[in-house]
Amino acid sequence: MKYCVPLVLLILSSGCASSPLAVFRGPRTITLAGKQISEEKAGKFISWTCSDFSDGGKTLVEVGTFSAKDLDGAGFVIYDGGNSGEPTMFQRKGINLRWDWGPEGHFAFVLKPDGTGLFYDFSNAGRKEVTANEVFKCKQH
Repeated sequence: MKYCVPLVLLILSSGCASSPLAVFRGPRTITLAGKQISEEKAGKFISWTCSDFSDGGKTLVEVGTFSAKDLDGAGFVIYDGGNSGEPTMFQRKGINLRWDWGPEGHFAFVLKPDGTGLFYDFSNAGRKEVTANEVFKCKQH
């Protein structure tokens, strides 16, 4: 897993546009681990914005994937309603969608079909079962 994320960044970052979203008109550009990624190179971003489960409000987290076939299994997490975050590994687990990132895959975000998003932090979990640290309501856009 530790070799996959740098490979994804290398594929995504080659030839990407350098204009930030606020200035750039046209395909969206995001920044993952300090490298700009454009929909022109990575294909259309398919994403879900997530807010506080109980009161909604502003976007706290956005998770997504890329439509380019050569990026199958790659995804992203973006923080605080902005345009920067981390590259992730993406997979469908049964009926749920799952993004894993961080050192040794310490973090995970699981999206259930009803739009419930669950954030997990396994960094201090050891071998015990872990419950979600945060719960969000998410919608695809």
